[in-house]
Amino acid sequence: MLKTATAAIALTLVSAVPGFSLDRPFPVSGVEVATDLDGVAVSDVTNFYPAFNEDLEKAIWAEVENPQTGGSRGFTIDVKVTSIELDDAAMGPAGEFNEMTGIVTYTFDGADQASGTFPIEVKATAGDAPAGVIVVAPSEADYYRAMVMAFASGVTDRMADLPEPTADAIQEDR
Repeated sequence: MLKTATAAIALTLVSAVPGFSLDRPFPVSGVEVATDLDGVAVSDVTNFYPAFNEDLEKAIWAEVENPQTGGSRGFTIDVKVTSIELDDAAMGPAGEFNEMTGIVTYTFDGADQASGTFPIEVKATAGDAPAGVIVVAPSEADYYRAMVMAFASGVTDRMADLPEPTADAIQEDR
């Protein structure tokens, strides 16, 4: 009888503690993009793509499955684009590039430290077309948009690898 009563009391206490887990996909409350390139001046990028950081930020927001607004808390995504290259060399003289790399840090609002930091790399490659296929090269705008969207998709895909934020961070505003 004592075992049964103790188990019942323990079960009641456990069920009385509120759950503080987050549903997946995790909420996102902020996105920040910065370009910090080795060997390429940021002005080289902005000369060809004046809204590069803003374009990437908008693309990431478009990929976010659970955006939070109006003061709701979630993860802040901090993106540092570290390389924009053409075939493992500097960006081409007319702004051509086929590689983008960066570091993405995900921090839950209220957490003491980042939940995760991951590298992101997008590389466009071309292959030979099968015989009889007409190949149409994309326009520069199509290519730029595809690279930015692929990078943004990589940023949001990595959120699946994040651990659950700590209970302290989650319940801070409850």
